[in-house]
Amino acid sequence: MSIHKALQKLDWRKRAYFMRKFQIRSPKNEHILNMTDEEFLKWADRKSFTVFHNWEQTDEYWELYMLYMRGKMQRDLETVYDVVSEKAKQGDEKAVKLFLQLHKDMNQLQKAMNQTNKKQQEEMQEDEDDDLEI
Repeated sequence: MSIHKALQKLDWRKRAYFMRKFQIRSPKNEHILNMTDEEFLKWADRKSFTVFHNWEQTDEYWELYMLYMRGKMQRDLETVYDVVSEKAKQGDEKAVKLFLQLHKDMNQLQKAMNQTNKKQQEEMQEDEDDDLEI
């Protein structure tokens, strides 16, 4: 699930707070990202950030945060991969070794993900089979 889809399920104030905090852009929120703290509180009809800071201690917030960070890490990995790939093509020995290691690690990660997906599909199939009556 993308961070934007996950945020759609939130109360509009929490969604705006999270997007403002991490500067997550959407076609409709540019004005929110540029607000001062005082402007945001007035817009959100709140007197302080206490309710938002308390929300940051919840599982809901941490699940969103982890989803956001996973996406950020994927974008960073793409950037690193592009840099390493370009240097490897130019003959940089360290970059070639790192490129080959990245390729190996990515293959191992893909295999692990495929196994996890296969197990989840098998569990779903078992759950569906359990509901059948003969």
